[in-house]
Amino acid sequence: MRIAFFCDSYKPYLSGVTNSVELLATELRNLGNRVYIFAPRYPKHVDTDPDIIRFPSLPTGYPGFRLALPYVNRVPEVDMIHSHSPFQAGLLARYLANKRRLPFIYTFHTLFTRYIHYARFFPEPLSKLSLIGYAQRFCRRCDLIIAPSEMSRRVLRAWKIQAPTEVVPTGVDLARINEIPKDARERIRKKLNIPGDAFVLLYVGRLAKEKNISFLIKAFRALKEKKAYLVLVGSGPLESELKRALPDNVILAGEAGYPEVLSYYLIGDLFVFASLTETQGLVLAEAKAAGLPTVAVFAGGLVDTVRSGIDGYITPRNILDFNSHIRRLMADDALRGKMKKAAKDDARARFSSTAIALAMEGLYRRMFGRVH
Repeated sequence: MRIAFFCDSYKPYLSGVTNSVELLATELRNLGNRVYIFAPRYPKHVDTDPDIIRFPSLPTGYPGFRLALPYVNRVPEVDMIHSHSPFQAGLLARYLANKRRLPFIYTFHTLFTRYIHYARFFPEPLSKLSLIGYAQRFCRRCDLIIAPSEMSRRVLRAWKIQAPTEVVPTGVDLARINEIPKDARERIRKKLNIPGDAFVLLYVGRLAKEKNISFLIKAFRALKEKKAYLVLVGSGPLESELKRALPDNVILAGEAGYPEVLSYYLIGDLFVFASLTETQGLVLAEAKAAGLPTVAVFAGGLVDTVRSGIDGYITPRNILDFNSHIRRLMADDALRGKMKKAAKDDARARFSSTAIALAMEGLYRRMFGRVH
């Protein structure tokens, strides 16, 4: 099949959505499909993939993120249009699908009502209502919506969006994780000046307000475990602020591109997460695939990724509960080992990128069959 992906951000900009789109495209191509990726242009970035088609973009106040201006001169003949955004690129995708009478699919990657703090000139309640109303209008003309988790499907229903919806999680490249050199843990720890006997709490993701980084910092301060280190892998608008007042044993490892970032999971003993905005939490699935138990606060699609009490813990949104579960796992090697195995087994069973691509290919064929 010939499939067109439309995105409001893509490489070299790094995010969970970018990684998700790239991996799905790669796996679909491995299955014999042709995937075109329509995405914003980034200054000085040169693509080596001829099937990436760029449109103009403008800088924004958010580091590295570009505002898409979705205008393209050429759109190849395709069988299916799949948008990974409901905004600028999504509107172009929907227009082309309607014009060419093609099936139109949208993946609900982002709980964007949790990002309204970036709309500084509008009252929060008004911004939220406007976004939900926009989502309702956009989704009304979707032939199929992909929700990465059951929780995100329930969010769509709560917003009174009734378009057909299938739950398909974002996949993880298990093969790449299994191919990481065995010395990666020691090598990266040495690079970051982490002692060999340290217990590393790891976070991977953007350093941004919506990721609730302040909760992780406060929790780590309250933990008061001398051998514990908190390593934050990523970059974002909070990076400068964090550098000015970094607590002892907290390390900013910087941004790591994909797939290099997968190696960083091996330096951790436990994955910690406090984001309140996730529809699934791709980094949680990646952490599980690397064998890291997770301690995360209760929010969004995380409950569909972490099986609390089996391969990690989902805790109430308070530091006391969060830290009590961290201490439990720090003190109990046998429990941590049991959860490590359970995490790996579940990642293999539910989040294999190859299996996810096969599921998506099946949905594409089903939608194509309805039109032809």
